Amino acid sequence: MRIGFLVFDVDEPTGVARSTVTQAGTLAADHEVVLVSVVSTADRPHFTPDPRVELRRLVDLRDPARPAHGDLGERVAAGLHARASALVPPQWEPGYTGLCDVALEATLPTLPVDVLVTTTPGLLAAAVALTAERVVVAHQEHRSSSDHGGGLEPLLAHAPRADLVSLPTEAMQAWLQERLGELCPPTVVMPNPLPQVYTPRSTLAEPLIVAAGRLVPEKQVPRLVEAFGLVADRLPGWRLRVLGAGPQRPEVQRQARRYGLYDRVETPGLVDDMPAQWARASIAALASRSEGLPIVLQEAMAAGVPAVCLDSPTGPRELVEHEVNGLLVAPQSTAGLASALLRLAEDDALRHRLGRGALQTARQWDAAVLAERWTGVLADARARRRGAGGLEARALAPPPRPADDPTDGLDPVGPTPEQARTAALAWAVDAARAATDHWLVVPAHERTHPTVVVPMDARDGVLQALAREGCPPWLSLRDPGESGWPERRGRVAELATSLRRGRTSVVALEPWPAVRGLTTLAGQRCGVEVEFWESGPDGSMVAPRRNPYTTRLPGDRAGLDAIGVVDAEVDGVAVRSLPLLVAPTVAECRFEVDAVYTWVDGRDPAWEAARAARLAALDPTGASTAHTRESSGRARYLDRGELRYSLRGLHLFAPWIRRIHLVTAGQVPAWLDADHPRLNLVDHADLLPPEALPTFSSHAIETALHRIPGLTEHFVYLNDDFLLGRPLRPEALFSSSGLTSVFPARLAVGLDDDGGPEPAPFAKAALNNRRLLREAFGAVTTATLAHAPYAHRVSVLQEVEARFGEALAATARTPFRGDDDVATLSSLAQHYGLLTGTAYLADLADHPLTYLNLSSADLDRQLARALHRDQDFLCVGDHHDQGMRQERLDALLAAFFEAYLPVAAPWEREA
Repeated sequence: MRIGFLVFDVDEPTGVARSTVTQAGTLAADHEVVLVSVVSTADRPHFTPDPRVELRRLVDLRDPARPAHGDLGERVAAGLHARASALVPPQWEPGYTGLCDVALEATLPTLPVDVLVTTTPGLLAAAVALTAERVVVAHQEHRSSSDHGGGLEPLLAHAPRADLVSLPTEAMQAWLQERLGELCPPTVVMPNPLPQVYTPRSTLAEPLIVAAGRLVPEKQVPRLVEAFGLVADRLPGWRLRVLGAGPQRPEVQRQARRYGLYDRVETPGLVDDMPAQWARASIAALASRSEGLPIVLQEAMAAGVPAVCLDSPTGPRELVEHEVNGLLVAPQSTAGLASALLRLAEDDALRHRLGRGALQTARQWDAAVLAERWTGVLADARARRRGAGGLEARALAPPPRPADDPTDGLDPVGPTPEQARTAALAWAVDAARAATDHWLVVPAHERTHPTVVVPMDARDGVLQALAREGCPPWLSLRDPGESGWPERRGRVAELATSLRRGRTSVVALEPWPAVRGLTTLAGQRCGVEVEFWESGPDGSMVAPRRNPYTTRLPGDRAGLDAIGVVDAEVDGVAVRSLPLLVAPTVAECRFEVDAVYTWVDGRDPAWEAARAARLAALDPTGASTAHTRESSGRARYLDRGELRYSLRGLHLFAPWIRRIHLVTAGQVPAWLDADHPRLNLVDHADLLPPEALPTFSSHAIETALHRIPGLTEHFVYLNDDFLLGRPLRPEALFSSSGLTSVFPARLAVGLDDDGGPEPAPFAKAALNNRRLLREAFGAVTTATLAHAPYAHRVSVLQEVEARFGEALAATARTPFRGDDDVATLSSLAQHYGLLTGTAYLADLADHPLTYLNLSSADLDRQLARALHRDQDFLCVGDHHDQGMRQERLDALLAAFFEAYLPVAAPWEREA
């Protein structure tokens, strides 16, 4: 075969250049091989190609001020070089210019090869656009999919047109197949070949740690220097040698001076003879945030040098098997990196055992063996191209069929949030207990989930225990996204087993978010996280991320016991914790909270007769505003069953509510157990004076709700059409000091008299509220409030009544909404609280609200969207005019309510 390799710059000392030069040289023993470098930046390549490989450089940039290509004049070449590339835009890969485009357009269409292997996504994009149709385009990806921003965008866009894509790891292969689905081309996993040079074996006797690679932020070499600095005093005679060049070299040197290591951290720059460097090393170190498949580790292991490296989603964990050929450290753990360096440096027997493991591992990367595999793979790709006759070729290893849905057979409703929290924590605690006696639990408090803390050394045992039989099938395991790598979710046993190879610091055990496309009741905010804390050089456990309490804990059970481990109960599970961790926090609401509802049954004939009589007695002529449908229309009192489901939402998602007070006109829903201990039925007559009754105005009723006997100081006022959509903590509505939340709406109060149409009663009440507050405080309100639960304090409402008693009394005695009303609990008290320091402005971006407009013709679409349950609050906004027939509307709402909140509350009577 005639095989071409396309690289951007063969002269640079990069891993891509080294791997490509090695691979091309190995294949040149049996094939015609040409290596095409888009640019040339040095007199000769850093890695010398095999003499049998034809080397072509297209654009000469050895003198950047005078770029050259072919016969182009100097002025034309400079002008083209000043333009951005159209083939490989700078947001994909920097360095390409218009001059590179001209060179590629002149070269690729006539390049005499059967197969062209591209080495970056940008070059793949150029190749599929420019090569002759007969040429097989095989792409060899070297980068990690954690770099899936601009860097891998062209890979996803152009891989479907390639004949073959080679990935460095199985994780990368799975990522590409998942992202492209049926469009994914044939793929193969192919590691980097080791250079075909003599590689002396290290004696592991010299006290030298070696790190090699580009000195760029992604490699995090300053973190490595910091880790060495933490243990340098305990390792006299040991040195750290950092090989490579790049913009972070000065920072590496400054970090060395900071730790007083100017004579023990060496930065010699680039070196030509890497095998000789590895032959002197006793430890290979890598601190990268993410990697594809780091060839520096492969070369170190070929010399029998064990590695210490930070785990990342792909790359290091494919090369380093913990305690077999090196030590993996939790991602971003400087303390863990320091501890691993110390352990390997101090333990000669461990170092030699892992060195033998490294040598054994490296045998699989022999260049000749991999070249034989490449020959077969490329030959197959050519055969498919000839057989398919064009770019429609597919299927060396076709993408697997979509995996079976792990939620098949599960109930879409699933467990309740309370059941889920208890089961998830119990399973995680049992796993920790089975793996170690050194664990504890951090309760959730104001956060959404508790955390089980265990040492990193117990990670494998915990994952094994999580994978044991008996786990509820509705629980899933989530591997959080890290370093740009997307998160993964799977069956607990399967993903826990897969994760044992790595060294990640966190897993989450939580219910499946959705079953058969339906969001489950417990799919959000109902899980538990397990944190694995690395061991620091002093033996303590070091937190993998910020938490409210501490960065470290004692490294053994005796140390924890000395602090004072206590038994506690969290979410109904017996756990072990510390006194500080179980104590309430300053950010946590510790006070009791009640809920207050107002409700009437507008279908009740007796109530309707009283409404009609009251309206007629008020104004027999029907000329007053009380007769308008906005003030007294039937839609204001229509019961569509919302109350039952609103109360279900409190039961499921706000179990912290102490008692529910239902204020009615002496009515009781047929489905409600009025004697339930958590319910208190309150009649209008218990709150309002006789002359105010009967009343049909929510404004009037609101003026007196703070007088409910037995009502707690802090309570939430809800209309019966307010529903909760997912688990909610009291801190969503109150501050820990008892301040009440105020959620402004987008709708402005408006001008006092804008000359427009007559305002609706709610708008008149907003104007009246503003007048009172402006007279009292000299400040004006600007926005109405959102249709979300209203947080209140009895003492504040008493102040409002004392200060604006005349306005409240007049409103209380107005049986239908009137022109002079104030809206006490849905506007006035909230703004009064903002002006007196007892309330705070809250943001619906933190607690999303969905408003369902029942008058909309697309209500069915709104209802379907709401079932995604991505809102904390939902309001079912009724209207006098409807966009569909009443029968269809009732059927839609009934089905939605039952799907949205399908679990009966304990105060519902059996049918």
